[in-house]
Amino acid sequence: MKDSTAADSWARRTFAPLRDRRFRLYWTGLSVSQLGNAVSAIALTLGIIGATGSAADLGIVLGAAALAELSMTLIGGVWADRLPRQKIMMAADALRAAAQVIVAIELFSGHPDIAHIAVASALAGGALGVYLPAASGIVPATVDREHLQQANALASLARRSAFLLGPVIGTTLVVTVGAGWALLFDALTFAVNLTLLSLLRIPHISRERSTFVSDLIQGWRAVSSRTWLWANLIVYCIWNLMRCFYFVVGPMVIISGHHGEMGWATIVQGGAIGALAGALIGLNVRPRRPLVVSNLANSLGALPLIMIAVGAPVLVIAVSAGLMSLVLGLGSIWSTTLQQHIPSSEISRVFSYDWMVSVALIPLGMAAAGPVAEVIGERLSLLGAGAAILVASLGVLAVRQVRELAPHPETSVREDAVVGGH
Repeated sequence: MKDSTAADSWARRTFAPLRDRRFRLYWTGLSVSQLGNAVSAIALTLGIIGATGSAADLGIVLGAAALAELSMTLIGGVWADRLPRQKIMMAADALRAAAQVIVAIELFSGHPDIAHIAVASALAGGALGVYLPAASGIVPATVDREHLQQANALASLARRSAFLLGPVIGTTLVVTVGAGWALLFDALTFAVNLTLLSLLRIPHISRERSTFVSDLIQGWRAVSSRTWLWANLIVYCIWNLMRCFYFVVGPMVIISGHHGEMGWATIVQGGAIGALAGALIGLNVRPRRPLVVSNLANSLGALPLIMIAVGAPVLVIAVSAGLMSLVLGLGSIWSTTLQQHIPSSEISRVFSYDWMVSVALIPLGMAAAGPVAEVIGERLSLLGAGAAILVASLGVLAVRQVRELAPHPETSVREDAVVGGH
């Protein structure tokens, strides 16, 4: 009886956000659209390679989407702090649905025009850059403060589950009915998310009018005035930059060695499982010192780089890749920390700077990892990248504000929203 009561209590606490209709609508739409994203990601790759046989064509399409997303993120942050976030997300989903329909039509033709696909992918990437800052600020408006960590963890769980199932579904669709249908499936999921978002009732917080540039400056001040925030952004920037060696040099070492393509596939799957496990752990973790826990987890990102460098068995590397991806699943801790400590009127701009700084050097890292490995050697480059992750993740704990930041400030995002007329 006690075990049953304890299990019921755990379930009520873990899934409490889903009892709120607002979050339930948001989470259901997110789950559906994330599955579509995961399906279309593999389908687009297979479709372009199958149609043109050119890795360069695929690079053009993916690069166009990434560049557009990056260029629109700061703009999206300003818009999301000015306008109703819900409507911004709906408009972005409409654009993404239209873009996927265009790509599907091109793939159906049998002779896709890469320029057309690149433009459509840039449209989808730009819309994503606008969508993400708005989404970062909408979660606190759908749940009570005490359920914010679980809400972010459930959102992370939806994303990680999608990227575990999506490649299987996407590959099956490509093999059976063609890549175009997989892209249409993604467009349909955007339409579903748009419909569910339209049912949300979230009042908009009005604020004084200001210029676009002044909004950008104020957003940067919100970041730079908080030592714990900008210090962690430096860590994330280094973490993502060094992880490029894992994606570029890691496969070269594994595949060209005795493990082959199946060895790398096993490692990738281990990473996907780890990310899902991190999301599950995040459902019930409420650390007293969230940034201490977060950065200790970040340090695990060094493990697969080091394991590949020292020639560890594939299964050991797969487990270490799972531990590295555990960090991604535990991203709900960071999201919750931002939402608790940043006023609602600034959260989307702060998120956009967070995203920009964190991923800004990834293109450089992807381009430089191979040449660096050729100069100093593959294994030494992997060891150096792993060491950089360890130094950054553990070194930031020397900053007092990082160590001592508590999870529940006197004024949360939700309370600030109420004061502002929410």
